[in-house]
Amino acid sequence: MNELNKEFKHLQVDDDEAITVRKLAEKISVGEIKEVVVLCGAGTSVSCGIPDFRSPKTGLYANLQKYKLPYAEAVFDLEYFKETKGKAFYELAKEMWPDNYKPSPTHAFIRMLHDKGILRRCYTQNIDTLEREAGIPPELIIEAHGAFGSSSCINCKKEIDADRVRDEIKSGDVPVYCDDESCGGLVKPDIVFFHEGLPDAFFDNRNKDLKGADLLIILGTSLSVSPFNELINYVTKTTPRLLMNLEVVGTVPSKFAKNGLRLGRTDNSRDYMIQGACDDGVRALCDLIGNNWRNDLENLVKTLKSKTKSTKK
Repeated sequence: MNELNKEFKHLQVDDDEAITVRKLAEKISVGEIKEVVVLCGAGTSVSCGIPDFRSPKTGLYANLQKYKLPYAEAVFDLEYFKETKGKAFYELAKEMWPDNYKPSPTHAFIRMLHDKGILRRCYTQNIDTLEREAGIPPELIIEAHGAFGSSSCINCKKEIDADRVRDEIKSGDVPVYCDDESCGGLVKPDIVFFHEGLPDAFFDNRNKDLKGADLLIILGTSLSVSPFNELINYVTKTTPRLLMNLEVVGTVPSKFAKNGLRLGRTDNSRDYMIQGACDDGVRALCDLIGNNWRNDLENLVKTLKSKTKSTKK
């Protein structure tokens, strides 16, 4: 198995004698890991040019002054959307519509897990649909906070043609209204707003998916939003959990996680971390796994970069 390449010496890789990323990589290399569940946060898409939500200076919430919101989160507040006929949201959606973005190396890594037959499920907090664009089968993706890929009326819940909604928002022909004249409700992409519930698929699958995982990979998330952050508790008490993130998150003690990550603790028996940007982390992990994983990843990254972006369905 390969050692960590010099290009990744800036990464902080846990080197405790008992709990090492190298030992975890060896298990992947020899085929001991067969059922991987991935949790994705905004850090997987930052290198695509999409800002995260909560970074103090560069995050989305820190740069919404031009919309003159009463508070930053109002742009995703269902009641505010109704009161203002979606004015601020439609303007923001026009700017951040995912058509102009391509998947990151991290998205390619998740796709590669599928290609190698070991991806059990990908749970994502992201609304950018880049997991789909990377070629991960839709049935393996649970978009916990919804996505731009479909749209519905907020009144009658009728699904509205996604291409029509995209075209009207991008052309500024807003508000977008339901095409059922007897309803006339406002339409928005199926992004989960405040005061809305998460998709049924999230609750229907989380217990079986996580209990059946033999590795949990946590990518680019602050683990600060419930109930998504609680997913780390659903794996068995012996399932290894690998965090790739700029900072340590989700550790015990915490308000949400009775089984939070035990990074840096003497009672840690199964939690690992590669600290740094997700793209660097997945590349470093591939180097440690060996068996041409890094070459496979880079080839897939090139393929996805050259691929003409398809229309979101």
